Amino acid sequence: MATNMIYKNADNLRLYTNASIKPGNPVVVGGIVGVALGDEDTAGYTVIRRKGVFKLPVTAIEVEGDPDPVPVPIHIGDTLYIADGELSNDGTGTQFGYALEAIDEGTKTIKVLLGGKK
Repeated sequence: MATNMIYKNADNLRLYTNASIKPGNPVVVGGIVGVALGDEDTAGYTVIRRKGVFKLPVTAIEVEGDPDPVPVPIHIGDTLYIADGELSNDGTGTQFGYALEAIDEGTKTIKVLLGGKK
């Protein structure tokens, strides 16, 4: 039997974030994504949840059109990405999870299934 296991279930992790994280914030550390369960501590660490469904603000991007930007809607099941603490469907940043509700345009708080690249 292996004796070097640290966590049997690594659904919650305490990671060094050093970024003024608040409870409910989406978080990315390297390629690890999750949602903060509490405030960042004085040492710069935050406990994040790596699995589950959370209500989070998500922005449907707009693509430059002629003459106005054209919204790119988010559909149920679309991949969401995190960059600079913001979730969107722009395809840049780190894969964060999947939309469980649709957005026609703008920013809306929707249900998000966590799940970055595996």
